[in-house]
Amino acid sequence: MVDQALLAQAKQLDVAERVELISEIWASIDADMLPVSSADKALLDRRLADADAAPLVGSSWQDVEASLRGRAG
Repeated sequence: MVDQALLAQAKQLDVAERVELISEIWASIDADMLPVSSADKALLDRRLADADAAPLVGSSWQDVEASLRGRAG
């Protein structure tokens, strides 16, 4: 259960600060802590193969993040 006082404090942050907080929290989660089903693994394998086959299609995470941060002000 989420601490409601903590959640209320987080909601008072501006958007850029909330995005940064989310990023920090996500980075603190060890990948081994997250369960991944065999179906999810197969999907990830297909997506990795697609990315390897066409590496220049789409945007890098750095470009997407910079764009989102720019919109947030």
